[in-house]
Amino acid sequence: MILLKFFIVGIFTALLFPPFFMTPLGFIIFPYIINLLKENSTKRKINNYFFIGFFYGLGFLVVLLFWIQNPFFTNDQTKNFAILSLLLPIFLSLFFGIGFIFFKYIENTFHLIFFTPFIFLFIELAISKTFYGFPWVTYSLILSNNILGFYFLKSFGTFVSSYLVLMIFIAPSLIIFLLKLKNEKIKLFIFHSPFLICLFFIFIFNENFKEQGKTISFEVFQILSPIQNPNKKLIEQDIINKINQSNAEYLVFAENNYPYLISDISNLRIINYIKDNQKVIIGASRLNNNKLYNSFLYLEKNNTQIFDKEILVPFGEFLPFRNYLKFMENISGNIDFTSGQNNRLISNSDINILPIICYEIIFSKILKDINKNNIDILINITNDSWFGDKMGPYQHFYHSRMRAIISNKFLIRVSNNGISAIIDNNGKILQSSKLNVKTNLYNKLHLKYFTYQKFIHKISEIYLMIIFLTYFIFLKYRSRYEK
Repeated sequence: MILLKFFIVGIFTALLFPPFFMTPLGFIIFPYIINLLKENSTKRKINNYFFIGFFYGLGFLVVLLFWIQNPFFTNDQTKNFAILSLLLPIFLSLFFGIGFIFFKYIENTFHLIFFTPFIFLFIELAISKTFYGFPWVTYSLILSNNILGFYFLKSFGTFVSSYLVLMIFIAPSLIIFLLKLKNEKIKLFIFHSPFLICLFFIFIFNENFKEQGKTISFEVFQILSPIQNPNKKLIEQDIINKINQSNAEYLVFAENNYPYLISDISNLRIINYIKDNQKVIIGASRLNNNKLYNSFLYLEKNNTQIFDKEILVPFGEFLPFRNYLKFMENISGNIDFTSGQNNRLISNSDINILPIICYEIIFSKILKDINKNNIDILINITNDSWFGDKMGPYQHFYHSRMRAIISNKFLIRVSNNGISAIIDNNGKILQSSKLNVKTNLYNKLHLKYFTYQKFIHKISEIYLMIIFLTYFIFLKYRSRYEK
């Protein structure tokens, strides 16, 4: 019965995330989790905690990652393997099972309240860092659709924001606990006051350095290129027509919008149609030295630059352990893409661009050199046609919005089928498209230089770790001080 309860609670947890954003549910879900963990806690063994965590994770991830099945239904060859879409939720649920084992060693209610957000955070970190990493499952994503959340994300980054939103959801349990105490209230406040002071000062002094910027026009094209059997000549001509008709300085197309496999970028037909003041950005598959790359192409009349996708999708763009997983070649194909090794920078006399391809946007490490390279704007090209038209494209979009906020940069996002958008450094959506609608977005952006608050984010993470370790050490050696 307890396993079913946690499975159902996991399902409801997924409703906190896009596209649902049923945020108030969090104030019920997490206090309920604490109450469930308190029930008969002394009778549970390690394997019991593992299974309740596993079933919670399974309910959560089956709903959150329901879109994983969509790529299997793109053709008749792969649809028979759709059952394999459950492997990812099952695998990731193991992390929840392992993480929940720590609950066995928690002694009382207050310790349970204190450590619960840390345990969930450690699970998130493990999922994002282990194997090839999958930071899609981050609780900070819950904050990507409200103003207060934007401030948390910009001030503290991904992981500390995840902790804060979890702590906020658990607040009802903490308040009820404090109301039952008398003289202990002051002690608890004193213990937590350093963290509260830290939050206050980071909010107060988290100013953004700004320089005079340039006004530059961008036009984003959502052209709905089909995944299977595209009419390549027709698509190429459509791109040429849009180049001829546009008056924007920067024209941005989606991932793999250029329909032909290319080997020599200088021979691309579309370059002949680019005007003197135009820059065209488009995604393409590229063959170089018998290696296949997913590439971000920057095209001017006399200047071409390439960024090759660095973070590839396992089982989508390459097959891990290919020698042992031959049976999965029907899904991922018999040729792997190669990870790019070039610098994540597209630069010209106007602006410095951080090129991001597809799901690279969910990884915080893409921002590591953002200040060093004086990045002015992020440009994310993607093809979300693989995700269907339900949850996947929306979750991917809000991940992109979150990255714009955290990096403190304007973001141009263009997806083959949507959601395409122009987003400012504060997360405000200036323009956006609907799914599966052929459209274009035009905007003149006044690009100022906003610094990425990387140092403050790291300080916040370190301080959070210090709070955890201090409390852990205190519990371990408490008996010595009480004598």
